[in-house]
Amino acid sequence: MMFPPDTLTTRELVVLDFETTGLLPAYDRTIEVAATLLVEHQPAETFHQLMHPGTRLPSFITSLTGITDAMPRGQPRPEEVMPRLQEFVRGLPIVAHNAAFDRGFLRAELARAGLRLESDFLCTMRLARRLVPGLPSYRLGALVDALQVHAPAARQFHRSVADVDHTVAIWQSLHARFTEQTGLTAPPVSVLGALMRKPRAKVGRYLAALRDGVAGSPSPHKAGCRA
Repeated sequence: MMFPPDTLTTRELVVLDFETTGLLPAYDRTIEVAATLLVEHQPAETFHQLMHPGTRLPSFITSLTGITDAMPRGQPRPEEVMPRLQEFVRGLPIVAHNAAFDRGFLRAELARAGLRLESDFLCTMRLARRLVPGLPSYRLGALVDALQVHAPAARQFHRSVADVDHTVAIWQSLHARFTEQTGLTAPPVSVLGALMRKPRAKVGRYLAALRDGVAGSPSPHKAGCRA
C-alpha cells in the first residue's frame, strides 16, 4: 500500500513512561520520566530523569515504585525537565502503555513549563487488545508474560526505565504481529490510531483491507490515544 510521502510513520518514535505522585494530572506531579528513541523499531537513544515534585511523596507511591523522599531531593523540578524532554521527543510519535495516563501528565507538565504537546500518542495496551485478543489482562506485566517478551532491564515494574524497556519489547512484538498480518513494515501513525479505535469485531476486516491495499488512510491528526 502506498501512502503520501509526508505521512507520519513509525520508522522513528519515542517510547515514554512517567512515575507520578498520583493519578490526576491537574493536581499530581511527575517524579520520574524515561524515554527511548526507536529508529526502525530498535533503541537508538535514551532519556531518564528523576524530578522533585515540591512535596513529600505519598506512602503508597513509595510502596509502589520504591522511590523514597530522599531520591528526588536535589533533582530538578518537572517544569525544568520538560524543555529537555520536548527537545528529545522533537515532535515524534510517542508510544506508551495505557497512553492516556502518560499523555495527560505530559500535557499538564508541558503547560506548567509554558510549552505545548506536539506529538500524537499510540497505546500498546489498546493495540494489544486488537492484535492479541482474548487475554485475561492487558496490564504491562501480564502482556510481558503473555507475549513472552524479555526486556534488557531487570524484571521490575513501576520504575520508568524498566517500564519503558518492557514497553519497547511489547511494541516490537505487536509491530511484528501487525506486519505479519498486513505486510506493512512502517505503517502511518494514523493507520495504527484507526486500528486502536476499531470495534474488535471489525479488526480482522481492517487488517485484511490493509493487507490487500484497499483500506483508506485516516488523516494523521486523528491518530493516537487522546485523553
